[in-house]
Amino acid sequence: MIKLGYSLGQKKPKYSLKERIEILLSVENYAVEVSYIVAGRLDEKLDTDDIKKIKQFDYISIHAPALTTEDPKVWLRYPSAEGKAVIEDLLKIAKDINANTILFHPDLVDDFKWLNDKVGNLLAFENMDVHKSFGKTVEDLKSIFKQAPQAKWVCDVNHLYTIDQSMELAEEFHKNFQNKLCHYHLSGYGGFHEALHISQEDIILKGIKDFSIPIINEGSALRDGKTSLLKENDYILDRLKQKFGH
Repeated sequence: MIKLGYSLGQKKPKYSLKERIEILLSVENYAVEVSYIVAGRLDEKLDTDDIKKIKQFDYISIHAPALTTEDPKVWLRYPSAEGKAVIEDLLKIAKDINANTILFHPDLVDDFKWLNDKVGNLLAFENMDVHKSFGKTVEDLKSIFKQAPQAKWVCDVNHLYTIDQSMELAEEFHKNFQNKLCHYHLSGYGGFHEALHISQEDIILKGIKDFSIPIINEGSALRDGKTSLLKENDYILDRLKQKFGH
């Protein structure tokens, strides 16, 4: 069975976090990502009811902040004074919601051993997109896992698509890191992280090689509510069945 889940993080969402949790649970409870792309959003504390509902998902990921502030855009480095405080908050949240992973952008990490020691077996890194200076090649990830042996791999198929529109690169990544794969990130590209039913870049789905692994959709579908989310869910499951036999 395909374990298709979604990220709660949405750019300019029409619904509150509490409402997004409710909407998502009405559609699926396979996987969820609690996203804190901007460190300031850690101030939006999960209350007891939020925690109880998030724990209903079978697989739970936390996306660590990539930005200190969004406007002006200030990237968050690990380690740093801000980074250390963020990790303390994330570890507490992870304990509260029984998270399986805490995901970081590797291009923002200056000391992988330090992060490995701090986060332990919850640590995960995703492969980055074509615009990043680091974290987008097999060799980059090999060097990361050498320094952070506890870390897992999140395969971001959108990011692979920005580098190789044929998606053949996915084969090389899986060949090297299949044993570290914990979940997928899926979205249409469409210029950024679009809903796949809107961008219809079905070739991106070719990057998913292991259908026993949770798939977390980072696209914009949840932003617009349940109707959009159902449309995205149906579109992806239908395409996977038609094109890939799943």
